[in-house]
Amino acid sequence: MFDTDIKIALRNLVRHKLFSGLNILGLAVGLTAVTLILLYVRDELSFDRQHPHADRTYRIWVEGALGGNEFSMAITAAPMAAALLADYPEVEMVTRLSGGGGFPVIRYDDKVFSEERWASADSTFSDIFLLSYLLGDPKTALTKPNQVVLTESTARRYFANENPIGKLLNADRNTDFMVTGVIEDFPRTNHFHVDFLASAVSYERSESQQWINHNFYTYLVLREGTDPDEFEAKLPEMVTKYVGPEIEQAMGVSWDKIQEEGGAAFGYHLQPLTDIHLHSHLDEEIEANGSATTISIFGMIALFILVLAIINYMNLATARSGKRAKEVGVRKTLGSHQGALVRQFLAESVVFTVIAAMIAVVLIKLSLPWFNDFVGLQLGFSLAILPILLGASIVVGLLAGSYPAFFLSSFDPAEVLRRSKTAMGKGSKLRSGLVIFQFTVSIVLFSGALLVKRQLDYMQNKPLGFDKSDLLVVEKTDDIGADIQAFMNQLRANPRIKQVSNSTAIPGRVDEYGSSVFAIATDSGREMRLLNVSFVDFQFAEVYGITMAKGRFFDPDFSTDSNAVILNQAAARTYGIEDPVGMDLQVFTGRNTPMVEMRIIGVMDDYHFETLHQDIRPMMVFPMGASVWGGRRNFGKFVTVKVEPQEIGATLSSLESIWKGFADDQTLEYVFLDDDLDALYATDARTQSIMSLFTVLAIFIASLGLLGLAAFAAEQRTKEVGIRKVLGATVAQIFVILSRDILTLVLVAVGLALPASYLLLSRWLEDFAYRISYSPSSFAVAGFAALVVALATISYQVLRASVADPVNSLRYE
Repeated sequence: MFDTDIKIALRNLVRHKLFSGLNILGLAVGLTAVTLILLYVRDELSFDRQHPHADRTYRIWVEGALGGNEFSMAITAAPMAAALLADYPEVEMVTRLSGGGGFPVIRYDDKVFSEERWASADSTFSDIFLLSYLLGDPKTALTKPNQVVLTESTARRYFANENPIGKLLNADRNTDFMVTGVIEDFPRTNHFHVDFLASAVSYERSESQQWINHNFYTYLVLREGTDPDEFEAKLPEMVTKYVGPEIEQAMGVSWDKIQEEGGAAFGYHLQPLTDIHLHSHLDEEIEANGSATTISIFGMIALFILVLAIINYMNLATARSGKRAKEVGVRKTLGSHQGALVRQFLAESVVFTVIAAMIAVVLIKLSLPWFNDFVGLQLGFSLAILPILLGASIVVGLLAGSYPAFFLSSFDPAEVLRRSKTAMGKGSKLRSGLVIFQFTVSIVLFSGALLVKRQLDYMQNKPLGFDKSDLLVVEKTDDIGADIQAFMNQLRANPRIKQVSNSTAIPGRVDEYGSSVFAIATDSGREMRLLNVSFVDFQFAEVYGITMAKGRFFDPDFSTDSNAVILNQAAARTYGIEDPVGMDLQVFTGRNTPMVEMRIIGVMDDYHFETLHQDIRPMMVFPMGASVWGGRRNFGKFVTVKVEPQEIGATLSSLESIWKGFADDQTLEYVFLDDDLDALYATDARTQSIMSLFTVLAIFIASLGLLGLAAFAAEQRTKEVGIRKVLGATVAQIFVILSRDILTLVLVAVGLALPASYLLLSRWLEDFAYRISYSPSSFAVAGFAALVVALATISYQVLRASVADPVNSLRYE
């Protein structure tokens, strides 16, 4: 029985090649697009699920406020791990991860590499995280000072095919680390990726007992059966027991008094390990994370594209209803019941979708490398997906074929054999509704793609409060240490170099800015606030084009500037002081002296030192080597060079030559600041690329559905067209009559897409502190484009009906 249904379906497929081709193409493109999106979504949802206790592993994060300045950090204090194990029996395991030695220059024989991904970890790290050891013993690899574990690719880079165990790597010409293990490279689906794991005990700060210095990512595993919410409710005890007394001792003020003066708050929270990648956007994140909102949007796009492909099949199937009506009438007359006809049409639909799925597999395999390059990922397509895709295609076939099957099988044989259109005219409202839905979705996607592009353009072109043009940043200059002034002086001797500056942080590199609590004494009491901090030299404001709102910048002619500070406008506002110039800022240095006073000499105009996702936060700058910090080193890790845009090749050649004279065999690493800032929005650019791609596919599929409706309308009104032409109607008038109804549906879709676009896209814009307004122009362009696409799609069918010979039209039926 089913064999017969499939044979009939295959015969119909071969007999009606154009119809079959359009249907299979629409379904294949839809299945391909949906599979690619779902591969991306699956990849994003799989982060950190490979670790042995992932369902019970949590990261501690800190939330607080000081004088209205809120903060939330992914890092905690060094002693927290030990305190968690000692104070809470619910905690089974704890480990810590830290930036360790920063970004050291590593040397082995004649190999020299400046390493970005160096971290330190406790010896318990492999108890919580899956580290696949290829060499070495995980129980002892990180137990002693100056031990380091390498990833497989890193070991190959330094040692080729040698056994690296026991070999020494030198960090910054200072410390030798012994290689005690080699592990497999971290998978992409880790929320952190490092090339080196040094033992945490190599660094003095790992043994620190201070609770108000935050340097470590602290992870814990709760015992089986522990309720995480109940456990989190106990964490305020740690603030009372450890944090409060330390703040009181350091600042000479009770914790209760500090809370009264500065509106202070402080607390610890649990964050599930598997939530970090998509749901965590804290300060001091290890790496940039993904976006749950983006995943939701892409999931909705996948669903909509699948629905569009199903609707497309329905419309194309019903467009052929006139040609199938006589077949239905004859088969019913010969005794076929409606159930058999429904089964036949569903079998035909399933055959179409299975063939489409087979084509989709080929399209996915061919397009996946390009798609990976397009979105900057490394997605894979395994054979295990084939059964899922086949099963999905059968479900899609049943859904897509359900309406045509019941619609066509319901025809009355007497009416269709008399060629009455009554039976075939049923369902027009549903078909019209489906087309409206298709174009509503397409217009929303089109509006979204345009708005995302506008927001991205806005972020890349918005004035940032400093001049980013022609700035070349030499990185990791702290490796040449005390020679940095001589290095910069030689750069200044180059006539193609305008200005040079040294700093510990640059705009866009948020992780390089420190933070600490600072106070100003006012008539109403001492106002304490949390401020971001960097150290700069005297030329910093000139090189970056930073302007002063009040006061002045650091000046080498003023010897007292070694004990001075400069705020930004946001910092002045957070203290509620219009003009703080001349006031003393009380600095907590972390030493026995609770507070040291420094004079405020200026207020900078606010500039965006972070991305436009964040508001400009309170920030201050110290002069390089500020005396208050007791021997603070007089150099930073960035040298910013203002260059002439002409002859940049010659400038780079000169720069590299000078660098080699100071850094020996260390490779020169540099970026152009404007490129570096653009890279901050790589995730947003990827979102825009993906949305644009799938918007085009959605519109293509919707257009196929519209083509089906146009064919259906032209077929239904064949005799009407002939009569109108005999009565003198022109081709243009016929064209308007036949296209008017369809274009009306698109206009209705435009009206429905307006509120839907606003609700969805305004939510996406909430992720940006600085964003474009939701302009009607984007929507107008999308609506107009939809009308143009619709008109272009139906033109062939409508024109063919409009120019047809009226004699043939009147003979129709």
